[in-house]
Amino acid sequence: MRLRLLLTIGMMMFATVSVHAQKGKITGKVIDKQSSDGVEYASVTLLNPKDSSMVKGVGAMTGSNGSFTLNAPYGTYLVRVTFMGYAPYIHSERVTLSAQHPTVALGKIVISPSSAALDAVVVTAERTMVEYQLDKRVVNVDKNLVASGGTATDVLQNVPSVAIDNDGNVSLRGSNNVKVLINGRPYELMGNDLESLLEQTPASSVESVEVITNPSAKYDPEGMSGIINIKLKDKASAAMGLNGAASLNLGTPLAFLRSDYPDVLPSVMPTSMATLSLNYTTEKYNLFLSADGGVRSRGHIGHSYRERLRNDTVWSRDTIDQYSQSRNYMGSIKIGGEYFFNEKNSLLASYQLRGGSRHRWNDITARDLYSNGLLDYHQIDTNDNSNINHNFNLHYTKKFDEKDRELTADATFSMRRVRGEGSQEQTYFVGSGNDSSAIWNNYYLRSSESKNRHEALNLQLNYVHPFANGWKLETGYEGRMDWPDQDAWYYRTEYDATHVLNRRYDSLSSTHFNYTQQVHAIYATYGGKIAENLSLQAGLRGEYAMTYGKDLNHPNTKPVDKTYWQLYPTLHISYQINKMQSAQFSYSRRVHRPHMWDMNPYMNVREGQELSFGNPNLDPEFTNAFELSYNLGFEKVNIYTSAYFRQTNNMITWYGFVWDSASAAHYSWWEPYNSEYDGYWASAPQNLNNGYNYGLEFIVDWQVMKWWKMNVSVNLYKNRIEGTSLLDNKSSEAFQASGKFNSFMTLPKDWTIQFSGQYWAPWLDLQTKMYGNYWFDLAVKKDVLGKRGTVNLRVGDVFCTGGWGHETFTEQLNRVTRSKRLSPTVTVGFTYKIGSGLRQQKPEMPQMEDEGEGAGEGEGGGY
Repeated sequence: MRLRLLLTIGMMMFATVSVHAQKGKITGKVIDKQSSDGVEYASVTLLNPKDSSMVKGVGAMTGSNGSFTLNAPYGTYLVRVTFMGYAPYIHSERVTLSAQHPTVALGKIVISPSSAALDAVVVTAERTMVEYQLDKRVVNVDKNLVASGGTATDVLQNVPSVAIDNDGNVSLRGSNNVKVLINGRPYELMGNDLESLLEQTPASSVESVEVITNPSAKYDPEGMSGIINIKLKDKASAAMGLNGAASLNLGTPLAFLRSDYPDVLPSVMPTSMATLSLNYTTEKYNLFLSADGGVRSRGHIGHSYRERLRNDTVWSRDTIDQYSQSRNYMGSIKIGGEYFFNEKNSLLASYQLRGGSRHRWNDITARDLYSNGLLDYHQIDTNDNSNINHNFNLHYTKKFDEKDRELTADATFSMRRVRGEGSQEQTYFVGSGNDSSAIWNNYYLRSSESKNRHEALNLQLNYVHPFANGWKLETGYEGRMDWPDQDAWYYRTEYDATHVLNRRYDSLSSTHFNYTQQVHAIYATYGGKIAENLSLQAGLRGEYAMTYGKDLNHPNTKPVDKTYWQLYPTLHISYQINKMQSAQFSYSRRVHRPHMWDMNPYMNVREGQELSFGNPNLDPEFTNAFELSYNLGFEKVNIYTSAYFRQTNNMITWYGFVWDSASAAHYSWWEPYNSEYDGYWASAPQNLNNGYNYGLEFIVDWQVMKWWKMNVSVNLYKNRIEGTSLLDNKSSEAFQASGKFNSFMTLPKDWTIQFSGQYWAPWLDLQTKMYGNYWFDLAVKKDVLGKRGTVNLRVGDVFCTGGWGHETFTEQLNRVTRSKRLSPTVTVGFTYKIGSGLRQQKPEMPQMEDEGEGAGEGEGGGY
């Protein structure tokens, strides 16, 4: 009897030990209730049902689409999901893992933003402004109020580390060599130049902005400082039935209320934007339609002092007052749909028609200080263009039975047509000691016409293959082909000896530049966990590039004809120190290929007697980029720091000089010399020796109180540029700094207030010192009509401090310039949601329950 009892007890103990020695698997996908998007980096843990204590050594972080896989010993548990800004979630039923049921699929777990009462204040938390992922930062801008009623330009102005100057140039961490993508595709495929595209894209259509400072080999290596990917709300999430939204925003600068407002500028510069987005979803297909249209007006006031020198002697000195206005009309319509053949195969097709017109006007008065008013003049510059763009896209997705295994194919074709015309007219005054002959002898009218076309094709094939050990291989092909053509005619009108106006064709300045560029690439990345908390991803991309360009109007000029093979390695290492701390290291080799307009010898004559043109002799520049980052997260504060270093060879920089026969032969030997521009300030891009950029970046997300959160970013960096013998071996280095902050307050009765500000410290390049500048924006939002409607008020540059300025001191030019935008600007808007407003999810396919993108086991996830 005792023996039988001992045997029974021994068998039970053995069975118990055996059961606990084996592990089962729990899978699921964490979803945001409001947006139906997957929640990345949510923490999934197991609790003991008896006392709700946390089971040690067991946990997981969700992957990029919210999926997770958690391994745990056989037993019964409670599943808890937590994420900053969201109410904790505990699964309603206990989960049991056993030999009979080793795998439990929880399906979709929906978590809601936290809501609490504090001093009678009703609070609803939003998604954090910045999410930190392994190789990128995701800035959620869909709730950004200061950009409401504006365009994508306003959105980027509020993204940490990103800046847009007065000419629409985008920079990242102080570098203009950044690649801008729209929904993961080059912006050129949208058929616009970047400035026009950003101005023609409503802020309400932007969902988020991804800042990728050291991209993997999967991405195009173009962009020395990294990639900015603007994600648009092309289609709704998985909401069933008909859903959508309509909005209208109206605004204008209020600068005309000031007593010193110039009479030459119109009192009202209207800005308006209307948008409509509709989405109809069933279990088999998803149809979407979006349309937008509006007008955007801007104005600037500028003042300059300028001296031109020859052999260290001043030969010209004047002041310039400039008043400018621009007005952009824009509109687009996009239609498309996605068809789900089954749970593993889908095809998406879309077409977008985008068009617009832009009018720019400058009023310039120049006072001649050198000759006592002998050459005072008044100049009017106008520039008008219209464009129409067609964009076609096909995207195929195939999923496999194996988790995370996926094949995608993407094809995008775009066509763009642009017509433009412009004029510059200088009328000279009769100054003291001057006779009327100056009017006839110096009168100047330059007019231009242009016709541009651009076709582009982008193809991409991508395959992801997971392995049993948790590692993952991603490989594919990407090809891009561009065929732009720019034809420009210039005419000059002058008085002859009998004071009769004659118009003649300027054959030296007129160009017809035909250009072709092809880039074909194959790439592969391989990554996974090499230890419990240590992940690695290595990649290699090989590219063949070919460019050919020719100025058909000047057949004797040297054509652009370059081909080259290049390899671009990448490396990413991530270490999860503990639940609160993580560190990442990354390296990538990158390239900046000269664009068509960098190599096009087309001579662009601008206001203030300035001109610029491209350099067909340019070679690509290459950069080695290193970055080390550290992330520390507390319950209410997240601190992100990053140290970076970039070393660039063959650096491309624009260099300026006073146009004359000697300088043109030395600095721009490829450009036909035209004596009519003698004395103009000319600039063209040049290849320099080396450039260095290194700095520190800090980003803090702080939930100050339950109803108040802030985001603060600071970037401290130093640039060094080394010149070549062509530029007399000149070099320059400068320390630079920038900072941004955003403050969000959620108040009672559905009121929300956002206050933001930016600061840019002075900085230097080879020839120019840029002045520092700062400004502040304010926005207020109120939900109405049972939260179906939203009224918003936005005030840009509240204290009228925004502006730009720079000074240039060279052997040929001394110049000080200051420019100020017309502000403040006030915009009022209204948005109405169409549909039920409920996001009823599609029934989850049994085969899809376990799928996840980037989900990993244990803490920190993985590749």
